[in-house]
Amino acid sequence: MARYENEAGAAADGFTISHEPERSRYVITASGADGGRVVGEAHYSLRGDGVIDFDHTVVAPELRGTGLSGLLARRAVTGEAVGERRVEASCWFIDGYLQRHPELLRG
Repeated sequence: MARYENEAGAAADGFTISHEPERSRYVITASGADGGRVVGEAHYSLRGDGVIDFDHTVVAPELRGTGLSGLLARRAVTGEAVGERRVEASCWFIDGYLQRHPELLRG
């Protein structure tokens, strides 16, 4: 099983990470004959007090341990949805990721 250190490596194998603001989430899509399928997501909620809360993260079981979860977390907490908002994480995975990467925290 491949181990992905960056989005370029994941993209070379057909995985892309994108933002779906209308669904309040970042997704990992695996390319395929069917046009692609969502294999991971990091969902967030915007609060009126200038906070973005990452409340749910999941990656397909067969892709766990590949580094895709970490790439998704990084994109989510540094993406355009964050803007000037303070990041919180009620999701255990994003919370752990931020504890390992405190330099990514804002506010």
